[in-house]
Amino acid sequence: MLKDIKIGCASSKTKYGARLDTSIVKLEKEAIWSGLFTSNKFKSAPVEICLEKMNKNISEPKVLMVNAGNANAATGKKGKKDSEKLIEDVSTLLNVSKENILPFSTGVVGELLDTKKLSQAFKKCTNQLGKNSWEDFANAIMTTDTRHKVVKKEFKLGNQKINVIGVAKGVGMIEPNMATTLSFIFTDLKLSKIQLKKLHRDICDQTFNAISIDGDQSPSDSSIFATTSEIKSDLKKYHKKIKNNFFEVFRELAEKMVLDGEGATKLIKIKVSGLSSYQASKKVALKVANSPLVKTAAYGEDPNWGRIITAAGNSNAKEFDMKNLTLKIGGHPVLVNGNLSPKYSEAKGKKEFRKKTINIEINLGKSKQSALVMTSDLSPEYISINSDYRS
Repeated sequence: MLKDIKIGCASSKTKYGARLDTSIVKLEKEAIWSGLFTSNKFKSAPVEICLEKMNKNISEPKVLMVNAGNANAATGKKGKKDSEKLIEDVSTLLNVSKENILPFSTGVVGELLDTKKLSQAFKKCTNQLGKNSWEDFANAIMTTDTRHKVVKKEFKLGNQKINVIGVAKGVGMIEPNMATTLSFIFTDLKLSKIQLKKLHRDICDQTFNAISIDGDQSPSDSSIFATTSEIKSDLKKYHKKIKNNFFEVFRELAEKMVLDGEGATKLIKIKVSGLSSYQASKKVALKVANSPLVKTAAYGEDPNWGRIITAAGNSNAKEFDMKNLTLKIGGHPVLVNGNLSPKYSEAKGKKEFRKKTINIEINLGKSKQSALVMTSDLSPEYISINSDYRS
């Protein structure tokens, strides 16, 4: 799959011992990419560099370089110079323009990179190009992740077989507003830069931008969507099918992130419908998703639905009217138009909250607009991980 992409991984032996923690992904010269980055005002040095380069269009091989364990954030001018120095090293090794190399760093904030060790590691990565797998790449970008996240998909457009591969990392400091954590999605379908950027933004908005673990947005959040432009097809004819298949890859990666959330034991899906717009629905869903009371109830397998509707009401949505509120847990009606449903029982709610995936539906009106947000429960393990993250 995607033969025009080469992967090389190595260990810098800085934070994770001999574990793979540095990667280079090389795309051939016909490649086009789209990038979405954190909207946090506090941005890491690599994100600042990526934002400066994304709109440049140089027809040469393109390179992604990633290090895990250190975010290179809050490191000032020195941090940016360190990233630029590593880019220069890779540029020389691969004979690729510096403008076509994007850096990504993830991990602890406020520490300077060990440029000497990273330079040696990236040199090993260049020697490994074409020898490492997608799974190696996914492992090499992990921080507190407990498992790698890779999604591979094939679909047909007429007689053409299209390939899509996505790799992501991220389990904490996750909140919407760009594309959450680090994600890299690749396809061999030929798309223009405009088409790629629109698809990327539209799909991200309903996948990576619709998950939340803890309501904190990282300064390093980055998402790249790239095409190696190998296969041409009738994009107008197959637009819906193309978007749906790409959407499935993004959505599956987003689910993997939530299920691997720090200390997570549950995937919680919150669907809000009936309001006048997607954004209004999403605002309510996010309020429920980020409620510590809802998340701890999910961990305790307590179907405390009062916490759900209280959080929804706290969204301050202008159209919120309790008389219109219908709540379902796992398809079981709890409230119908603001009134308790005679069909609901505590036993039904408990059964749903014992499941690995908890489905919550909130309807607030007659509109067909809706939004789905995914989150995880909040467990003692989350506190344990984040109370000694740097030690």
